[in-house]
Amino acid sequence: MVLAMEKPLARVVTADEWDAIPDSSGLELIDGVIHAMAGATVGHEKVNVRLYQCLERVLPPALVVSTEIEIRLGDTLRRRPDVIVVRADGVNLDTSLLRPDQVVLAIEVVSPSSRTIDRKHKPVEYAEAGIPHYWRVETAAGVVVHTYRLGEGGRYLETGLFSKGDRIADPTLRWAEIEMDELAP
Repeated sequence: MVLAMEKPLARVVTADEWDAIPDSSGLELIDGVIHAMAGATVGHEKVNVRLYQCLERVLPPALVVSTEIEIRLGDTLRRRPDVIVVRADGVNLDTSLLRPDQVVLAIEVVSPSSRTIDRKHKPVEYAEAGIPHYWRVETAAGVVVHTYRLGEGGRYLETGLFSKGDRIADPTLRWAEIEMDELAP
């Protein structure tokens, strides 16, 4: 059986059309197609807030932490990591759009509805954009943090796997030391 459709499900938008949207919060642009971000759970948001607070405490003055700020990975590719660490120099604190070269660390907290995106798509996109560090936080069976750094081949290399009782101590981000027990909701 073939279903006839009156309107296409998606239409490709240009970078200018995307930039003209007055409020794109809760949205991402993927290959020019607007996607609604997965809804967060209470547990997901608790981990986001705790990550933000922990990073805020340990960040050197040259860095700033924020949440869900858009990164322009390409003209038709925009993502909003759950937590993001950027260089303070040259970043307008009133901006809602960053370039990949301003980003030091992108963190995604995996939700049931974002597993494939956070595990497969975003790491590749962030690596291709040259973002030096990526953390993936799993929450399904307790909080587990996977830390990565960008390798010479333009792919992420795992630098650590941390769970309850551990201290995140990514050797390539010496300032980023966080007690895992502080992240559990």
